[in-house]
Amino acid sequence: MRTTAAVLHHVGQPLELTELELRDPGPGQVQVRIRATGVCASDLHILDGRLPKPLPVVPGHEAAGEVVAVGPGVDDLAIGAQVVLSILPRCLACDACRAGRTNLCSWGGELAATGTLDGQLTGWHLDDGSSVHHFNGVSSFATEVLVPRSGAVEVDPAVPAAVAALLGCAVSTGVGAVRNAAQVRPGQTVAVIGCGGVGLNVVQGARMAGASRIVAVDVDDDKLALARRLGATDTVDARGDAVRTTVTALVDGGVDHAFDAIGRPEALGDAFAVTAPGGTAVAVGLYATDAQVTLPAFPLVGERRLVGTYLGGVDPHVDIPRLAADHLGGRLRLSDLVVERPFDEVNDALDELRAGRVLARQVLTVD
Repeated sequence: MRTTAAVLHHVGQPLELTELELRDPGPGQVQVRIRATGVCASDLHILDGRLPKPLPVVPGHEAAGEVVAVGPGVDDLAIGAQVVLSILPRCLACDACRAGRTNLCSWGGELAATGTLDGQLTGWHLDDGSSVHHFNGVSSFATEVLVPRSGAVEVDPAVPAAVAALLGCAVSTGVGAVRNAAQVRPGQTVAVIGCGGVGLNVVQGARMAGASRIVAVDVDDDKLALARRLGATDTVDARGDAVRTTVTALVDGGVDHAFDAIGRPEALGDAFAVTAPGGTAVAVGLYATDAQVTLPAFPLVGERRLVGTYLGGVDPHVDIPRLAADHLGGRLRLSDLVVERPFDEVNDALDELRAGRVLARQVLTVD
């Protein structure tokens, strides 16, 4: 069948809305009609060459849609089910999967590296027969996609598609970093550097974990105001305040957990600097592949830790339904994060994100 997709042919150029031929789902695959897809900085990294991928490629990795067909061997998803797509397909057979770290599955890593659905084949091609690659098994900047069955997570249809889409990346990454990487406990203190789509969900995760102080750091007044509404107890304007001295003055001696939700070495340096002895700095954002981080060694004597996390360390099939329930139960406020715009404005949305003019999360909706 035919599908419309936003294709990146060359780094540094806009996406081209193109009709592709989508093949029928193969064994263990699912065809999904996209209803909503978020626009994330990770997509910008592909366009700008900071995250190299095989070209041509269809970006997009944060989405919700409707199952329209299933391949052989898929007997646990009904046609019409609402699913959230995940960049964490898993094989359940590699060392990481057997150890319970399915977010580090080697097969999922192979799909990400090759831009395929099974290590060899893509699900679509141009009219001349040439293949177009997938982004981490999702490629949601399209009207219909093929994904591995393990990359589709069924969620309650009561969650609106534009909200459900965020569960695939921004919410899983932010809340997951709090729950899994940092394991924030009630009464502990937190700093969040960067209050975009991911950082605001770190704030929400910290609130739900019972943190006593949540310091939100950003350069945008509107984002800081939204962070307060979502649970931040203190805000720091990084335009005029010295982040390190201001945060450590607000929380004497530093915080128990500090999160870099931007993905820049200098932000990670700030996060490490504002942790108290025994505290943890968490690298949440996605860094350029050639980025380098230099940190002072002496503070490590205070048993400070620096940890990384990939998509919040979540198991999508466990955590995404749980996060959907948190939203429906009013514990996780996601509707305030969504700015909807039509799918054909994908390049405009990316330009807005690149310019820093987005309050929380742009979500492209497909009619």
